[in-house]
Amino acid sequence: MKNLNFIQKLLFLSLFLLLANVCTIAQKLSGSAKISLITVAPGDELNDSFGHTLLWIYDPANGIDKAYNFGGYDYDTENFYWKFVKGQLPYQMSYAPLDAYKEYYQKHNRKMTEQIMSLARGQKQLLYDNLEKTYKNPKTRNYMYKFYTDNCSTRIRDALMVACSDSVHLQNIPAMNDSTYREWMNKCLLRKHHYWAAVGMNAGLGTPADERVLQLNACYIPENLMKSMAEARRMATQHHLYYFVKSTKDLYPVTFVDDEPSFLLTPRFWFSILLFFTFYRTFRHWKKRQKGYFFDKILFGLTGFLGWVLLFLWFGTNHGVTNYNMNLLWAFPFHLPIIFWLSQNKAARDYWYGYYFILISLMTAMGLIFVAQYSIDTVPLVLALLIRAIYHAAFEREHRMTHTKFRKIIKGRHLEVIHLEHEQSLED
Repeated sequence: MKNLNFIQKLLFLSLFLLLANVCTIAQKLSGSAKISLITVAPGDELNDSFGHTLLWIYDPANGIDKAYNFGGYDYDTENFYWKFVKGQLPYQMSYAPLDAYKEYYQKHNRKMTEQIMSLARGQKQLLYDNLEKTYKNPKTRNYMYKFYTDNCSTRIRDALMVACSDSVHLQNIPAMNDSTYREWMNKCLLRKHHYWAAVGMNAGLGTPADERVLQLNACYIPENLMKSMAEARRMATQHHLYYFVKSTKDLYPVTFVDDEPSFLLTPRFWFSILLFFTFYRTFRHWKKRQKGYFFDKILFGLTGFLGWVLLFLWFGTNHGVTNYNMNLLWAFPFHLPIIFWLSQNKAARDYWYGYYFILISLMTAMGLIFVAQYSIDTVPLVLALLIRAIYHAAFEREHRMTHTKFRKIIKGRHLEVIHLEHEQSLED
């Protein structure tokens, strides 16, 4: 009797596992099933600047109409905004009928382009099975989003590559092999005139964003994935080559509107105003033999605050591309609080600030070289910092670095402040 009960339990467990396995197997696709790559054009909002990618599986014979989306997230996630800032917000895979997406994107005047993929029936089934398996498992349905390496576009790119094994061959597109992650990002932001966002995002990114990428990795941009798939080839039986995309069409017409913002609202204008104002104030300070520390406390204080933010992005977040940030050369965190230790009265007795501004001049000059490569709008701001640092280090009338002072520093002697009225006699 005990053996009989054991056998019954074993059979029940086997049946349960069999049913569970059957539930995880996706429905069989018919021969008329269609796999399409859907590319959504960029929108006007900042989070829409890079476009979007969907993978649509349509099989009317089996009632399947699923457009898979890897770009969603749950607003009810605990500590949503804090996790978003730290790069720890889980994104999730979802799907809906394509018409639901069409209604939304057409309302926002965003073009949708369909590329029907040329896949063998077995490849279609494998792709569908993998997508369903991923969706049904909460551990794989949710993932940690990485802007450059793991997003809505790269997930679909990888799904297509896995389903087709080594039968897909990307064709060389020279224009997609000559940029970095940062440069592709800037092209998208500037095309939609998000100039302030470009300044902020470039300031927050570190050297990992400057890695030069080849065509496959450039497909983190949905438009690049669309172009890359359009030129790709698929190897079929008997070594026949086919285009990976069978046909391409726009799902509905859109009206292109390019709203260029006024130049008066751009960072280039305001930072240029700051630069000219810095020139003017520095010249006035030099003529009146003033130090102008009040102006410096505002300028360097705000820059120091930015530096602490960049340090937090480096060490306190998990974005993966904010490490080793060279912008810290000009956005030096220790401006805050060092700049507030300077005072008009103490400067006559203290000389350490001269060394401080010499160091800052060198660091800011190196930072300027780095910034000029990718964010021309930020250059006037960095130049303003450099002008003030050089003024205090070498051209401030009362405390400029004279030949006599330099000799004392080289010899290791105590540096005393040399007032202007005694300077000429010492040099003679």
